[in-house]
Amino acid sequence: MNPLRFIRKNIKAIAGYFLFCLAAFILFFYILFPREEIKARIIYEIEKGTSTEIRTVADRWIFPIGLKFTGMEFKKKGAIDNLPLLRIDRLSLDMPLKSIISLSPLSNLSADLYGGTLKGTLTMRINNRILQVNWANIDVSRIERLKAVPVIIAGKVSGDMVLRLVEKKPEGQIRLLMKDGNLGKLQVMGFALPDIPVDELHGVIDIKENTISLNDLRFKNNDLKGSIKGDIRLAPAAGQEILDISIRFAVGEKMRSQYQGILSLISHTKDRDGYYTLHIKGDFKKPAVGM
Repeated sequence: MNPLRFIRKNIKAIAGYFLFCLAAFILFFYILFPREEIKARIIYEIEKGTSTEIRTVADRWIFPIGLKFTGMEFKKKGAIDNLPLLRIDRLSLDMPLKSIISLSPLSNLSADLYGGTLKGTLTMRINNRILQVNWANIDVSRIERLKAVPVIIAGKVSGDMVLRLVEKKPEGQIRLLMKDGNLGKLQVMGFALPDIPVDELHGVIDIKENTISLNDLRFKNNDLKGSIKGDIRLAPAAGQEILDISIRFAVGEKMRSQYQGILSLISHTKDRDGYYTLHIKGDFKKPAVGM
């Protein structure tokens, strides 16, 4: 019998058999897919790359290959307090099948956190673990770690981050932009300052091992402008963050009149360009502000 003639004569039966086999393969693949092992692996890799412990309220699989976590918390390993480093209301991971087959798992991720949104990718190759994300409208006043600081920080932040795991230690960079911010309960040499509006703050933050470096963060409002530089050093064993930051700023006529007493106390830090400098050092929760 002519093979082509046989195929044309039985095309419907052949097509039906092929579709049945394909459907059976997809069904059994989905049923036998090692969901729990992959979920545990993802959490393990994130914990390993960020030196954190992860807890979730609930999780579920999304067809065909995806995970959705709710109530996710990141806590620093060995910390003596219960404040989370990060809290995520919802995190979804979509894993393309080809990335799993290639043994180079890559997940597209999206999240809702602190009133804002985040999107990015997570690559978990053996020697190349990379997290790339963009976020928008994150309300910093809702971040638990910042609530422990004796200064009220408010505003909505947008930006992006690239974080790599280099020799089992995090390394990366953050670019951020904050609009319509506010600083409250700030004290300088024992004097409490009124709330200071910050119309805009932008700059770059570098992360390397246990140090977060603020690289010339610039801020301004209609009567104030300046920059912030310095380091935040993490001490995992002690569960502390140590600050070593300098703030350089200049004020306009309104603020010069309003803060005349305080500015006179730090007048010797004023440079030829009219900028004052303050230093913030010590424990993140109880920093000392000096000159």
